[in-house]
Amino acid sequence: MDLADILVKTGAEVPARGTRIARIENDSRKCDKYTLYIAASGYVEDAHPFATDAFARGCRRFLVQAKRAKELAVVCPGASFYAAPDIKHALAEASKAFYDDPSSKMTLYGITGTSGKTSTAFAVYTALRGMSVKAGLVGTIEYRVNDRVIPATNTTPDLLALNRLLAEMVSEGCSACVMEISSHSLALGRVEGLSFDIGAFTNFSQDHLDFHKTMDAYFEAKLGIFELLASSVKPRRTLVASRESARYPEIAVRAETTPSVSFVSTSLADSSADYYAEDLSLSPSGTSFTLRGERIESAMVGKTNAWNFAMAAAMLCEAGYRVRDFAPHWKDLRVRGRMETVPNTRGISVIVDYAHKPDALEKVIGGIRSMLPEGARLLTVVGCGGDRDRAKRPLMGGIAGRHSDYTILTSDNPRTEDPFAILAEIEAGISPTGAAYRVTEDRALAIREAVRMASPGDCVLIAGKGHEDYQIIGKEKHHFDDVEEARKALEEVR
Repeated sequence: MDLADILVKTGAEVPARGTRIARIENDSRKCDKYTLYIAASGYVEDAHPFATDAFARGCRRFLVQAKRAKELAVVCPGASFYAAPDIKHALAEASKAFYDDPSSKMTLYGITGTSGKTSTAFAVYTALRGMSVKAGLVGTIEYRVNDRVIPATNTTPDLLALNRLLAEMVSEGCSACVMEISSHSLALGRVEGLSFDIGAFTNFSQDHLDFHKTMDAYFEAKLGIFELLASSVKPRRTLVASRESARYPEIAVRAETTPSVSFVSTSLADSSADYYAEDLSLSPSGTSFTLRGERIESAMVGKTNAWNFAMAAAMLCEAGYRVRDFAPHWKDLRVRGRMETVPNTRGISVIVDYAHKPDALEKVIGGIRSMLPEGARLLTVVGCGGDRDRAKRPLMGGIAGRHSDYTILTSDNPRTEDPFAILAEIEAGISPTGAAYRVTEDRALAIREAVRMASPGDCVLIAGKGHEDYQIIGKEKHHFDDVEEARKALEEVR
């Protein structure tokens, strides 16, 4: 591609035509003499220091922040530097130009919120594929191009990787893509310039305060989905929000000040919502409700999944699909690590869920308790990640203690923190409740203890890691899968 065509909307000076570029990269390790290196990334705070590595690999053309161009020219003699006033915006525009603006060529669904993004995204994607729509998925668990699975590196990749992935989807015939949008990606501009058709704001509760610092800053980052939709080139942009969200009134106010974005609501309780999910039925074998006269059934359990599926249904209806056409494809849908049941012959329920934040844990526990037979116990295994929001640790302990019959506190990706220090902070929340609990740092042992304690009719909830198949200790990943460990435990005590 001609370099002039890549730079035309970046704000940098556009050179004369005639310079061909084979690839654009913001990872210096992938550069060569045919590459334009862009000194911006959603993964590192400053990508400019890596320009010298790209130069050493033969790269001679660089798109950089204007104030950094002169210093880099000194250490990379003979190279050409194109200075942009806003390098993150330049990354967005260069990526769109190089990959021929792939998001404008498909229906793009974007889902943000503290919890429920993955299940909602999988529901929309599964429905589309079930209706023979060629579609892609970008999410926490994995990325998909039609039915081809690509391991996920981030919930939302950075803009260069994202445009590359969307272009791959377009080349394979995808007319739709469903994307989870994290608060980090909204705050860091990882989705800037993408043209969304339909967005969703699932819910809001405490998380990621290690990054956002305050709840208001976190909420404001999430509200960025309005600006994202408003900037889309699509003729009609719609945001769906749940009336059950704790800050729904504020979401509705933002909708009023963003008139270019249509706003619709879902609810399991308010019949005045645009999409009212009525006649809700919850059981250990699944969830069902009626929406717009059609019965929707799912094998996924719990009230949280009713919220998620109502949201997915609203998004699909707003895209022009009928409930009767997509609902049948949800009957057998299961999402890995989201209220995932582990089959066994002991007559107990073993559920693995990704609930790793206070609101999510409370909702999951509440959903399970509503389905337990009289006299049955809920045994919860839970921990909190290291190097992350410390404020939620006592909250998680308190919730587990108040709503479980027995709790085992254990490790969950301690990272570079002392796992016992993390457990002490969780314990500070559970101890005042007077609840029965123990502390077992070894997560595999904690799961075995919970399974051994369970009697027929009881439920063991293993919360926090969900789909993850690793445990991060220090800076190293070690294989660890809650479902695998639960199966081993069930085999031992069979």
